[in-house]
Amino acid sequence: MKERNTNAILEQGMSGGSCTCGELRKAARAITLLYDNAFKSSGLLSTQLGVLDFISNNDSIRISDLAKKQGLDRTTLTRNLSVLERQGFIKISSGKDHRTRIVTATQKGRSAVAKALPLWNEVQVKVKQQMGENSWRELMQNLGHFVTVADQLINQN
Repeated sequence: MKERNTNAILEQGMSGGSCTCGELRKAARAITLLYDNAFKSSGLLSTQLGVLDFISNNDSIRISDLAKKQGLDRTTLTRNLSVLERQGFIKISSGKDHRTRIVTATQKGRSAVAKALPLWNEVQVKVKQQMGENSWRELMQNLGHFVTVADQLINQN
């Protein structure tokens, strides 16, 4: 690309107002920090609580099924699960088919979730109060719709 074209493109910049990706990432960082601080004493991070809570509410689950339920890539989930396993919160074992991996929450994991949930509930209530119930509900609906739109756009490529 010629320097003149490069300069023209750079001068134009990112059109269309705020960058959707940048704003969502900024919001994700802020809310993650808020929730992480709220239940730091439980030993869990906000990124771990949702996964461990789901596992704790199932006797056992295949990693591939868990990835689908959590909306995560299997390799990303496997990496995150290895941290929970090292901390003693979960146990990963082979299924009937040795290619299948099964995840089960340990008593230590279930106890960590039980310690974190009241703290999670406190911060959840505060967020809803600050935003207002209707604004919060609308945000949740819009985020769900956004995920659907993003998935559709990804599948078009």
